[in-house]
Amino acid sequence: MNKIGVGVAATFTAEPLGDALRFWLAELDAEGDAEEAVAFAPYDQVFPSLLDSGSVLGRAGAAVVLVRAEDMVAGNMVAGNMAAGNMVVGQDGLDEVEAVATDLAAALRTSARASGTPHVLVVCPPSPEHGSPEAHARLASKLARAFEGDRAVSVLTSAEPYEPAPEAVHDAFADRTGNVPYTDRYFAALAAAAVRRLHAMTTPRPKVVAVDCDGTLWDGVVGEDGPDGVVIGPERMEIWRELARQVAAGRLLCLCSKNEEKDVREVFARHPELPVGLDDVAAMRVGWEAKSQALRSLAAELDLGLDSFVFLDDSPVECAEVRAGCPEVLTLRLPADAAEAAAFLRHCWPLDLAAVTEADRERTRRYQEERQREQARGEMSLADFFATLDLRVTITPAGPEHEARAAQLAERTNQFNLSGARRLDGDEKFVVDVSDRFGDYGVVGLTDVRTEGDTLRAGAFLLSCRALGRGVEHRMLAHLGALARERGLARVALAFRATERNQPARDFLAALPATVEPYDGEEAAWYVLDAADAAAVVHTPGPAEERAAGPAGTTGPAGSVDAAASAGWAAVERIATRLTGADAILDAMRAARPVTEVAGASPVEATVMRMWAELLDVAPTSVSDGFFQLGGHSLRLVQFMARVRAEFGVELPFDTLYTTSFTVAEVAKAIEERQLADADDEELAGLLDELAGLSDEEIDALLDSGNG
Repeated sequence: MNKIGVGVAATFTAEPLGDALRFWLAELDAEGDAEEAVAFAPYDQVFPSLLDSGSVLGRAGAAVVLVRAEDMVAGNMVAGNMAAGNMVVGQDGLDEVEAVATDLAAALRTSARASGTPHVLVVCPPSPEHGSPEAHARLASKLARAFEGDRAVSVLTSAEPYEPAPEAVHDAFADRTGNVPYTDRYFAALAAAAVRRLHAMTTPRPKVVAVDCDGTLWDGVVGEDGPDGVVIGPERMEIWRELARQVAAGRLLCLCSKNEEKDVREVFARHPELPVGLDDVAAMRVGWEAKSQALRSLAAELDLGLDSFVFLDDSPVECAEVRAGCPEVLTLRLPADAAEAAAFLRHCWPLDLAAVTEADRERTRRYQEERQREQARGEMSLADFFATLDLRVTITPAGPEHEARAAQLAERTNQFNLSGARRLDGDEKFVVDVSDRFGDYGVVGLTDVRTEGDTLRAGAFLLSCRALGRGVEHRMLAHLGALARERGLARVALAFRATERNQPARDFLAALPATVEPYDGEEAAWYVLDAADAAAVVHTPGPAEERAAGPAGTTGPAGSVDAAASAGWAAVERIATRLTGADAILDAMRAARPVTEVAGASPVEATVMRMWAELLDVAPTSVSDGFFQLGGHSLRLVQFMARVRAEFGVELPFDTLYTTSFTVAEVAKAIEERQLADADDEELAGLLDELAGLSDEEIDALLDSGNG
C-alpha cells in the first residue's frame, strides 16, 4: 500500500477505530506522518463529509465510511414492537432504508470520483437493544449490489475473517454512555477488515499462483506412496477450494513440483471430486529442475514477469532456493499442518481481490487459447500466421457496462500504455474488443480522446499485452484517424510519456509518420499525425512484431505487477500466521505500547496503567500520573469506563472521574471500593434470600441463639 492517510466518517462514535487503523498502517509501513495517519469527520456527518471535497474524506488518501441502519432510519423504527430484543421496522421504514441506500450510494460515487481515492463502506451490525436486523440486512444487500465489481468503492457487510464471537461485538454500556457501540475487539476486527480491503484496492495484485504438490496439495509423497497413497483430507480440501476461488477470480494457477508428471496427473485423475482440475491449470512444470528455474520457464511460457507470481510451498529449503533464485517472486512457506495451511491462505492478503470482472474470470481460458496460437504460429511464418489468424477488432464507445473493465485496463496496463495514464479524463472513451479463430480476447484496448481546435487528442491509448503485436494497435490508430476525418479535424495527436515498462509503445510510435511536439517536461510529448495518415496506418509484421509477439522462450514484464515489492514475504507470513483474529491484533497493539512497571503498584493499579497506556497519547510512568494530564478526554474516558466494567465488573460514575485528582492511584482506589461495596451488597442479598427460605420456627431459633 502506498503511504497514505485514512479519513473516517461514521454514523456513531468511531474514534476507537483510530488506534487499530494506525497499528495496521504501521504494520504495512504505510502510515506516513503518524500524527495525521488517521483523521475523523465530525460525529454523524457522513453525507456532508462525502459531498464536501474539503472534508477529511476528500483530503485523505483513502476513505473508510461506517454506517448503521438504525442511525440512518431511526425515525421510522416502530417503538414497542420488539422481536428477540430488536426493533421491528415497518414498511415505511424499509422504504426509507431503500431511499437512504440510494442516496448513500450516490454520495459515495461522488466522493470517490472527486477525490480519485479508494472508499471502503462498512455496514456495521445493529444494536441488540434498539437495532433492526431486517433494516440492516436490507441496507447491506442494497449497497453491496450497488457497488458489485466497482473498483473505487468497496462494501463490507461484516468484519470477516476477523469477526469475533457475537457476545464480543457490542458494548451496551459504552453505547449508552457515549454512543460507542462496539467493544475494543470488534473495533480491532473492523479496522483489520477495512485496511485489508484498502490493501486489495491500492496494491497491485499478483496474476499467477504457483503451487507445490507434495505436502501442499496433498499429504504424502506421490513418488513414494503412489497416486493412491497420497491423502487429501478435509483440511487439504480447504486448500483446493481456496485455489478454486483464485481461479474463479481470474488468477492463473500453475503447478511447480519435483515429481514425475505422470504421477501428478494420475492424482488428478483419481480424484474427480477436486474443485480444481487439470483444465483449470494454466501451465505446469513437474520435473527435477530447480524450482527457481521452473518458475522462470513458467513466466516465459505465460509471457508474464516473475513479479506477477506468488509461489506456495511447505518446504523451507525450496522456499529459500526460490527466494534466492527468483527474488521477484513472492514466495510464501505454507505451514506443514493442513488446517494451519488452509487458515494461512484465508489470511494471505496478496490473494485478495477487491473486484472481479468477467475478463478476470475468463483469463485461464484465454491463456490456454494463446498457447494454441503459439503452437500454430510455430508451424508457419509470422506473416502467414497473421494472415490466417482471422483477427476481428471491434471499436465502440464505452458504456456503463465497460466501466469496471476500463478502470482495470488503465490500472494494470504497462507495456503498451502510451502515456502511462491511470485515470481517464477525456470527453469520449472507446473500448476495443478483439477475437480471432482461436477465441475471444474480450475488451483489451482503450482510447480516451478530446477535441482541441483542429486536433483529436488521445490522452490515453493502451492495449493489453495479450493482444500486442498483432495489428490491433494499428487498427485503433486508424479508427481515430477515420473519426477525425468524419468530424472535419486535420490531425490526430497521441500523448506519450516514457515509463520503465512502455518500450513497446515507444517502438510503435517510432514507426509512425508523426511529428513530435514536446509538452510537460522532457519525457512527455504529443506524437502528431495528419488525420489521413492516421486513418491509413496498417500492420506489417516485421522484426519489432517478432519481438512483441515473442516466441515462447522469451520473458518480459507483459503488464506484470510489483507483487513482491508491495509486501515482503516476511510481512505477509507474519500477518497470515499471527494477526488472524481480534484478540491477536489487540495483543500486538499492546505489545507495541509497553507499560512501565512501577515497583509497589497494586494489581489494580498495574491494570489501570496498562489500560491508560493503550488508550492515551502518553503512557503513565507512576501511580501519581493523571488521566487528563496524559492526554485523556471525554471519549477516552468512556472507553476507559467500559474497560473497567468489562475487567472488574464495576461501573464508575462520571463525578468520580471528572476531577483533577483522577490519577492511577485514585481510580484504582475507587475501583476497589466499588468492588467491596458490590460484594457487601451481594452478601446482604444472599443473607436475605437465605432468611426468606427459613420457617418461622427456624427464625425464632436463630433469634433465641442470638439472645443467648
